[in-house]
Amino acid sequence: MDRRTSLSLLTVGLATAGLSGAATADDTGGIKLMVLYGPPPNPEEFEKYYLGVHMPLVAAIKGARRMEAAKCLPQADGSPPAFYRVFEMWFDSPEHMAAVFDTPEGKKVRADVPNFTSGTTVTRLVCKRD
Repeated sequence: MDRRTSLSLLTVGLATAGLSGAATADDTGGIKLMVLYGPPPNPEEFEKYYLGVHMPLVAAIKGARRMEAAKCLPQADGSPPAFYRVFEMWFDSPEHMAAVFDTPEGKKVRADVPNFTSGTTVTRLVCKRD
């Protein structure tokens, strides 16, 4: 599956779940889970798995307010970015986040992360808007 097809499937999955990558007026407050992936040893293999296997699992998760995935670009001076990819997912509260990840779909996503992150760092942050 190529990148465009994978992104289309992700978009369809998010739309089916009532989510979009665009901010809405009700995106104030709540919390955001951020997953920051360090540079992988083999970017081509990482991309193939991330877009072809992992993101379809993520798209199957129901109940999050919003989801967004991005690939990091070089810095303005051309130096490599600190992270390779960033994923963000918004929730109403920590309890809401816990409930979403306690579903069978959420458990599949959590269990899948080690399948494509060997040799790279995975940093998770939970943030609250000011």
